Amino acid sequence: MNKPLLITLITVLMMPLGLMAQDEEADEAPPPLTSTWYMVPKKGMEAEFAEAAAAEIKARAEKGETRQWQAYRPVVGDNLAVVHYRSCCFNWADEDAAQAEDAELGLGASWNENVGPYVDHYHHYFERADWENSHWPDTGTSGPLFGVTTWQWKMGAGPGPGQARKKLSQMGINDGWASDENNWAWFSRIGGAPQLSIVSSFENYADMEPPEQSFFEFVTEQLGEEEAGAVFAQFNSGFASSDYTVWGLDTDLSSPASDEE
Repeated sequence: MNKPLLITLITVLMMPLGLMAQDEEADEAPPPLTSTWYMVPKKGMEAEFAEAAAAEIKARAEKGETRQWQAYRPVVGDNLAVVHYRSCCFNWADEDAAQAEDAELGLGASWNENVGPYVDHYHHYFERADWENSHWPDTGTSGPLFGVTTWQWKMGAGPGPGQARKKLSQMGINDGWASDENNWAWFSRIGGAPQLSIVSSFENYADMEPPEQSFFEFVTEQLGEEEAGAVFAQFNSGFASSDYTVWGLDTDLSSPASDEE
């Protein structure tokens, strides 16, 4: 059994989380897709990038961009210079509409002209949320700190790890673990190397304190120690490595709140 991955899964599943309010018992879940941009400012131009990005994101809203973008910076992790922009939640047809809006309003061209000179490089992905196996109640917190554990899939991992993930998630939802405090959201990356992520939300650093009972202990109560260990081992068998980053919401670089919020 890969113990580091097992410990990581136990840790993230016992943390409160939520990027947006979502109740898995609602009639309809939000659309599943998120657009994610990672951008690294040129070395020595971090301040210039921040100033230009803050001005540009506000200008986009003034031009009538319909998408809202939230900006995050890592406060714990390997690369503290990167800025992560996210826009959730939509369907594929909505992406076509966003592309058309971008061209009509000149959003991308303006960004490239005003912010691009300060950017070293970009990465762009989509993510698909698994709302059915996530728990984001309406009363869930919304940061401003977000813990993200990301697993790198092994080649030819097979269906077993996914089945174990769903089993553990449904146990949490149906057997008494899920609550306002114990919330989780799963995302699969589209583009680049295949990844699976689970996201947690914290009001502050004190909020990261783990509860008295870990998720592994909860599962062990339900299944017994041997079967619980086997399910976690099945999940871990699909991954080559994992990492954990805590991101902080940067409101200065994010889209202004809409009138509806």
